[in-house]
Amino acid sequence: SSNPPRREARGFCFATERTPKMGDKKGGDEINYQQENDYMKRKIEVLRYRIMIKDEQILGCRKSEDGLRKRIAELDQAFEDEAVRCRENTAEMSRQYREMQESFNDTIDVLQKKVSEAKAEIESVTKEIEQVKIEKEEVLRQKDLEIASLSSKMETMAFEFADMLKETLDKMSQRIEVTHNSWDRDTTKPPLINRLKEFGLNDEPND
Repeated sequence: SSNPPRREARGFCFATERTPKMGDKKGGDEINYQQENDYMKRKIEVLRYRIMIKDEQILGCRKSEDGLRKRIAELDQAFEDEAVRCRENTAEMSRQYREMQESFNDTIDVLQKKVSEAKAEIESVTKEIEQVKIEKEEVLRQKDLEIASLSSKMETMAFEFADMLKETLDKMSQRIEVTHNSWDRDTTKPPLINRLKEFGLNDEPND
């Protein structure tokens, strides 16, 4: 609240008639007590009026001071309430942040374990694939060697069998030729064809 308007002492027009002093030749020997009394009364009224104005000003200042104090107290309380709310909100946000951080760390740990397990599994499978590949290549190499060896043996046996067969045929041809010549000279013996028929080697189909 603003200070009350200052009141000025208007309407008081004091007679400033000089009171004769003792020994003043012009004023005479007697003092005008009534006039001096009126003057003092008016002066007292002016002073009372001024005191009243000062009291009103002091009262207004006190009211303003009380209002300011009350406003300051309200502001202090508002600041305190806001500080409490801020602390509560900060505590809640800190709690939520800790929970989210813990959850995030737990999730990271789980994912890291899964990644480590997956890497270990991939490494194991890779080693197993490499081992199987090596074993497969070794088996194929052994099979190729075995096939090559068998092919070589079969080829050797084929040549040997061909040689034996040729030798046998040559011997049989020689024997047949010798036998045929000897039978041709001996007329008592049947011809070679008949001899072969006896052994069933030259069976002709019956009509």
